[in-house]
Amino acid sequence: MTKAGPVRGSGKSVDRYRRRGLVVAIGALTVGSVVIVGCSGAVEGSPTPNRVQAAAYQAEVTASIAASSSKAAADAVEIAFQTCEELIRRSKDDVAVFNAYIDANNNDESDVTSKAQAAASSADEFAGWLDTATADVPAALSGLFGDLADNLRSIAGVVKRDHSPDEINSITDTTNSIRDSIRTECGAL
Repeated sequence: MTKAGPVRGSGKSVDRYRRRGLVVAIGALTVGSVVIVGCSGAVEGSPTPNRVQAAAYQAEVTASIAASSSKAAADAVEIAFQTCEELIRRSKDDVAVFNAYIDANNNDESDVTSKAQAAASSADEFAGWLDTATADVPAALSGLFGDLADNLRSIAGVVKRDHSPDEINSITDTTNSIRDSIRTECGAL
């Protein structure tokens, strides 16, 4: 292996660059010192607040907060309204599956067991959705959503076992009453 020889002129070039860098650095420090010294003089007078500007600033901040609160309230109502629309859609689907089970049961159809399973699954899934949707609605609706979820779980439990017509009719009446209350609250949004 051979050693590389010195690069021609490299010693002198490096020294020149170092000297130029040193001159530039000293020049920058000198200019910076002059600027700092020139700007560090005291200002005479006494500080007083500009009450007109302070009042205008406070009014602007207050208006901004009010606008932000108003937008947040409008956004919350919109989210609650969308949740109500989704509830109505899901409710229609759940009622259709439940009514198919009731018809099969009333007519002693051969597929009553599969329709009972579908009705119970639909009620359980709808109840699970209601549990998550309670965060998106006002307190009055949240409570009704919770009541409906509990009632749907009860329906699923009744449908899964042997039950009397009176038992299923009673729990269905309660469910329908809760659904009506939800529709009223959603309509008030």
